[in-house]
Amino acid sequence: MKNFIILFILSLVFVGCKVPQKKQLNKESGSLVKPRSKDSRPVISSINGKYIFKDSTTIQVFMMVEVGNITEQTTFKDLDNIFKIQWSIQTEYGTKEKLKSGRLEFSDQNFSRKGNVFYLSFEVPNQKTEESGVLILDFIDQSLAMKFTNDLPIDFRAKKVDTRFNIYSVDNLSMPSFQSYVSLGKEFMVKSILPSDEKLFLKRYKNEVLPALSPMSSSKRDALDGLEPVEVIQIKSGQILKLDLPGIYVLTQEPDFHEDGYGFLVVDDRFPKMTYPDELRKSLVYMSTPKEIDALMSTENPKEALDLYFLNVSKGNQTVAKQIIKSYYKKVGEANKLFSTYKEGWKSDKGMVYIIMGPPSRVQRNRQREVWLYTQNQNNSEIIFTFYRKSNVFSDQNYELVRYPEYSTFWYPYVEAWRTGNAVE
Repeated sequence: MKNFIILFILSLVFVGCKVPQKKQLNKESGSLVKPRSKDSRPVISSINGKYIFKDSTTIQVFMMVEVGNITEQTTFKDLDNIFKIQWSIQTEYGTKEKLKSGRLEFSDQNFSRKGNVFYLSFEVPNQKTEESGVLILDFIDQSLAMKFTNDLPIDFRAKKVDTRFNIYSVDNLSMPSFQSYVSLGKEFMVKSILPSDEKLFLKRYKNEVLPALSPMSSSKRDALDGLEPVEVIQIKSGQILKLDLPGIYVLTQEPDFHEDGYGFLVVDDRFPKMTYPDELRKSLVYMSTPKEIDALMSTENPKEALDLYFLNVSKGNQTVAKQIIKSYYKKVGEANKLFSTYKEGWKSDKGMVYIIMGPPSRVQRNRQREVWLYTQNQNNSEIIFTFYRKSNVFSDQNYELVRYPEYSTFWYPYVEAWRTGNAVE
């Protein structure tokens, strides 16, 4: 049984993870919840956005749009007949005032395509009278009365380095990478839209970020604890780069302080999946007791530690062990894909809640916080998690959960569902 479980773990972590579909209806931000479709019509499964200043007057916007329920035979014209696309720049989330707005066609002039993923690029004017704003992009299916929305905060002062320089794969220098990680030994490029001779630096840190504290924890932890700088590398815009050491890297023009910095991970090419036994055992912290965590981490052989762990949790039931392994590491991979910034997504507060609770029923968002709401079927009451945006020198997308002891009344039953193989997918 021991060898069987080890082999099963290592085989399952190579199975692909499908990220839950996204939706937004009206003013609610639902980037983690599944869109409702009355038939097999195309739906917008996810929208991810980035931007970069082209010059002082123009901002280039890039969007990666995943469309579900389509085939290779689905044409741009088919999609343009279904979706009305419009954008607007607002001063704040939820406001009706539009600083600028426009419409786009679902056509090969605006989009490029790879399978069911469409890459969109368009220009919007800089708003010099404003310090910041929100770019709202809507895909409206009028026949279903559904709206799929992406909200992209924009810094009109271009203070952060990633508003002027983006990371690109050498395979596609026209569209920036939408990932917050780069694979070890894989060539990439940092560049602006127009040629630039500005000095750029990569500052590397050892990746010793700890997993998130539990939602009930009263302890405090500095997000930057344990992060030790190792080296600074000077680079040039447009230079082909290849990094052979893992860790947390910060792209910056100010290596001493990097207040302008953009943090990203350098990881093995299997990420966001996790395959190494040492990584696999660390990510079990959210469904384990303190005693189990000590046993997992104190054993020199991580394969043996994993084997013993799943034998104990499943009480020797191989079927239950398979279900736990498959479901849990699938969620870990999804959390990495959805929430990674300068640290792996599974270590973040959002990642922790997502792994144990699954995708929320609804999401409400403004510039400074996200509220995740989970509907309970028994009495239709809602479980609410609130995350506040706490920018730091590594990322302006760092969110921290507001913790309460009262979460224990439902958190532990969800954890127990994982341990018994009854967690809801």
